[in-house]
Amino acid sequence: MFNNIFKIYIIIISILIVIISIYSSTILSIDYFDTDKTKPQESNSQMRRFHEPSSEIRQGELELEKEFISDEITKEISKIDSMIENLESKNYDSVLEELKIQKTQLESNLNLDLKRIDLEILRNRIESRTD
Repeated sequence: MFNNIFKIYIIIISILIVIISIYSSTILSIDYFDTDKTKPQESNSQMRRFHEPSSEIRQGELELEKEFISDEITKEISKIDSMIENLESKNYDSVLEELKIQKTQLESNLNLDLKRIDLEILRNRIESRTD
């Protein structure tokens, strides 16, 4: 008796699972193969804007990043300058030259980062005008 009830219970659950899977696959296929063109297609810029913050927010982030990078590099350069002054008094020529090279590399990296951020800000402004 108990064995028959268990079998019936399993059969009912199996049938329900099959019905639910058929129903969900039908719904998904209707959505996927829908040939009705009443929905307007979203352009790529609209799709991009959905996932990206607004241009004003992005511009603010870039300005903060620019200030942060500038401050960090300025701190590094001032540390190197103080080391150079200390080393000049003791005449460590090789270390002095290495620090000067490191200073010029940091300055050039700063300039490149600032130019990159400025270009991205200009690109955002141009995109916001065209949209």
